[in-house]
Amino acid sequence: MSFGSKFLSQKLKQTVLIVLFVVFSIPVFAQVTGDYRSKATGNWGSASTWQIYNGIAWVNATSYPGQNSNVGTVTIGSGNTVTLNVNITSYTIDKLIIGNESGADDTLSLPNNGDFYVNIMLIAVQSDGVLTWVQNADLHLPSDAIIYNNGGHIDTDKNCNNSQRIYLGTREFSSCKGNGNYEYSFDEIESALPPPTSNGDITECAQNPIQTLTASATPPSGAHVVWYTATSGGSPVSPTLNTVGSVTYYGESVDNSDSSRRSLFRTAVKLTILPRPTISVSSPPTCVFRLFSPTTYQLEVTVSTGTVTSTAGTVTNTSGNVWAITNVPSGTNIVVTVTGANGCTNQLPVTAPNCACPVVNSPSSGGNKSYCLGDAVPSITASVGFGETVDWYDSPSGGTLLLLGNTTYTPSGPGTFYAEARNTTTNCRSGARTAIVVTQDTPPTATIGPDQSIFTGGNAIFTVTATNADTYQWQVSTDGGTVFNNISNGAEYAGTQSTALTVKTAGADKNGYRYRVLASKSGSSCPSTASSSALLTVKVSTVITNRKITYRVDM
Repeated sequence: MSFGSKFLSQKLKQTVLIVLFVVFSIPVFAQVTGDYRSKATGNWGSASTWQIYNGIAWVNATSYPGQNSNVGTVTIGSGNTVTLNVNITSYTIDKLIIGNESGADDTLSLPNNGDFYVNIMLIAVQSDGVLTWVQNADLHLPSDAIIYNNGGHIDTDKNCNNSQRIYLGTREFSSCKGNGNYEYSFDEIESALPPPTSNGDITECAQNPIQTLTASATPPSGAHVVWYTATSGGSPVSPTLNTVGSVTYYGESVDNSDSSRRSLFRTAVKLTILPRPTISVSSPPTCVFRLFSPTTYQLEVTVSTGTVTSTAGTVTNTSGNVWAITNVPSGTNIVVTVTGANGCTNQLPVTAPNCACPVVNSPSSGGNKSYCLGDAVPSITASVGFGETVDWYDSPSGGTLLLLGNTTYTPSGPGTFYAEARNTTTNCRSGARTAIVVTQDTPPTATIGPDQSIFTGGNAIFTVTATNADTYQWQVSTDGGTVFNNISNGAEYAGTQSTALTVKTAGADKNGYRYRVLASKSGSSCPSTASSSALLTVKVSTVITNRKITYRVDM
């Protein structure tokens, strides 16, 4: 039989527990792997009563619901009557739906005289469902379970003697009559509204300015939701949150036509605004100029908490909440993001600094250098501005680096070498290189002609054959070749700075003089080359006198 509707008293509303699940959030015909449904009338504890969903199809069960594992949803339908004949205490069933709304009565029957302990968190009696007591039995549900009627029937098939009871934990929740210590009668459960369906907990990260969250739930048809801050009792409130933190509101279904007709349970909806981590630049972007590598920039940020990432560059946690972002390509704007442990993020756009190199003037040459073959190769130098140095190359652009960071360079041989100025702080370089030439000169050679022999008063001509020479200086030695002195054109000599020396009208005093030439090349680093010396012999004529006639005879 079905009991008539009764209104709930304020006392009853103050004792209900938190709603954990609601029927409207449970599609009756939806299934997930591991759900059960009845396939025949029989005992709960018989596997042949059930089918199980394997993720693809419904198949015959090999165990009953709650025997070997937790279960999401169990549905009694298809006109079947399932008799509860076992306790279910090792595992938990989230939802028991009595009635699949196909029209035929779908029944859960409690047999005669017994205490049945079942870990079922929600029992919903649908429009074609029946929860019935055959005789006297006590149904023990967990303390935070929910049981409500959604258009079906909760009845007994015998005279009610208050021995058909429902317990929520140790709480004496309901009996067929509801008198004594029991809060509700079965007809009060039948007539009460189902609790509203939660539209979901809301969790958001704090915005700036702070946002407002509002709890919502869907009431059954013809009803509305009234919100409270507790599972029972209290005064209605506006279910909003506009500060960092969390609050749980509890929605109760209230009949639009009769405000005293309400749901026995309230639906919990939690609102949460999570704190968003802060991020700030603690060391501004600075350019990093690397030799032989592209220019980059780096910066440092400090966060309140969390982990930092960047759209470009390398991110390193240097210490605590300080993070370095390095190796960011020059000219690349980035977004630095901090993610807190709660999943909230904060972003910091960073504009790339101007890393264009300032003008660096080309070095000033210390002058071209030359050296004579066989001598040491001289060093070359270049001068630059303050805070700059010189890198040496073998080409006016590109080429091979010969020496890094020195204003002086000693090459291994002759050639043209290029000095490039570089700022030692920024590594910015001059737009052009300065060429400095090192020349290797070949020493001159000088080969003197033969010795000369003349009579006194005659002219003697000495010659020299030279290479790599264009300048000549004749010298004379009056001591047999120990000391030579320069001579110049005049009464005694002609051609003293040519390849042919003329000793004019030599007297006997020049007999035994030796002559040589110093050959040199204009602009050459090589010293003059002295030729070997040639001997001048001056012979005296013999005079034969015969009476008054004198004869000169060359000997």
